[in-house]
Amino acid sequence: MSRTRVVIQSRLNSSRLPGKALMTIGGMPLVELVARRAARSGHEVVVATSEEHYDQRIVDHLDTVGIPVVRGSLDDVLGRFVAATRDLEPGDTVVRLTGDNPVGDADVIDDLASAMARGGYAYGRNDVSRMPEGLGCEVFSIDDLRRADREATTAYDREHVTPWLRRHVRTLDHVPPQSPTDIHRFRCTVDVLNDYVRVSRMFGGVADPVAIPWTALMDRLRELIREEGPSVPTRDRSGLGQSVLLLGGTQLAGAGASPPPEVRALLAHAADRGITHVEVGRADGDAEAVLRACGEPQLTKRFGYVSRVRPLGADAHDPLAVEASVERSFAELGRRSVAAAVLDDLSDARPATWERLRAYVGGGEVQRVGVAVRTAEQVPEALGLPGLGYLELPLRPGASVPDEVQQALRGADVVVTAHSVFDGGSVLDQNDPRNARLRALATDLGRDGVDDLCLAYALGHDVVTSVAVGCDDEPQLQRNADLAARPPLDDEQRARVRDVLGKD
Repeated sequence: MSRTRVVIQSRLNSSRLPGKALMTIGGMPLVELVARRAARSGHEVVVATSEEHYDQRIVDHLDTVGIPVVRGSLDDVLGRFVAATRDLEPGDTVVRLTGDNPVGDADVIDDLASAMARGGYAYGRNDVSRMPEGLGCEVFSIDDLRRADREATTAYDREHVTPWLRRHVRTLDHVPPQSPTDIHRFRCTVDVLNDYVRVSRMFGGVADPVAIPWTALMDRLRELIREEGPSVPTRDRSGLGQSVLLLGGTQLAGAGASPPPEVRALLAHAADRGITHVEVGRADGDAEAVLRACGEPQLTKRFGYVSRVRPLGADAHDPLAVEASVERSFAELGRRSVAAAVLDDLSDARPATWERLRAYVGGGEVQRVGVAVRTAEQVPEALGLPGLGYLELPLRPGASVPDEVQQALRGADVVVTAHSVFDGGSVLDQNDPRNARLRALATDLGRDGVDDLCLAYALGHDVVTSVAVGCDDEPQLQRNADLAARPPLDDEQRARVRDVLGKD
């Protein structure tokens, strides 16, 4: 009879949360909880850790509780898997788990294995691009693992175990039918401290943390999410998947910017609420560098970046100028890819410059290229740019977008991000003459203040994909996220806003 062995890779020297393998969740160290949940249906389980001296603590604990453990090279994780399965026979099955995912369990493994058997697949994985991170699982044969060991020679292939398999073996990218569709809010891995706190709460008060099914833990997480506030929705169908609220990067830099720990917490809360993108540019001081310095890689990778090119001015005719700006943004952000690269002004979109920007799309470094317009009346000219995929425009309270412009946008494959929805914050100031009128109208329309009214006004335009709003602190972020989840204004309500502000 064939055997199935679960191999769990684990180490103590996590750069983002050192020692997490032995941090307590559900009354036991994390690595033990992962192992016991995987073994619940009778699977053999082995933990594969490194030969580094600090990982002796993992070995000592697992020896005490009777969980098998093997050791190997820190960087050659593939070699560790081979060592952990050396006694298996041809035809046996290997399951790969990581030691920072305690929510997954034997049911997750069995569901994936069954789906593979039905489709005749030799390799399968839970596709965490379409399901919450933290439910990852891979299943493959011992024969293919040993073939990978013989033929995989690059450091990348050996550190990440399965890339060679994905290139050479028929692959099933699986999503369990019970998996939540809001993959960002239901993230349940333990990678940074905020993750640890969240997952600890999921297991808090559970009578048997080993036996509870992963689906029941998702139900508990759903309650935690409800306490945190509603998810920021997404209505972008372009492929970017941009949420209706973007985090503006302007407030991340400058004299009044928050200190790094607060920026890090702000980013974590934004991701937890379902915000998918950060809009930041070369004109925002050192905001790009702040993002890189304050955000852990595993945190910032949860965001796409909308990168605004520096104002080109007299250099607009020179394609090297736009190249220099984009390359500098890549360097400051610490990543060579962005969701969109946007010229600061329509006048910067000279033919040679625009084509150089578009070349980044062909190279796979930029998903969409775009331009910022100063008025809605410039939109038709912008739509004439070949390959335009992104547009930024100001949409101040009461500003109108001509019907013909809206019609043109509806027929274009363009992501539209509105900014200036609070007119630089001036309409929120009670000394501004518009504020009293907007407060009265907000009450009349059942909105929760002027900020709610202004966001709902901008998002009431169906051609607007998202609004970009900066946040000074976490409470302001939570407030904006709550408001972005509310229904937008309808046509009649937006007309009333324009009437109230018409004289301005």
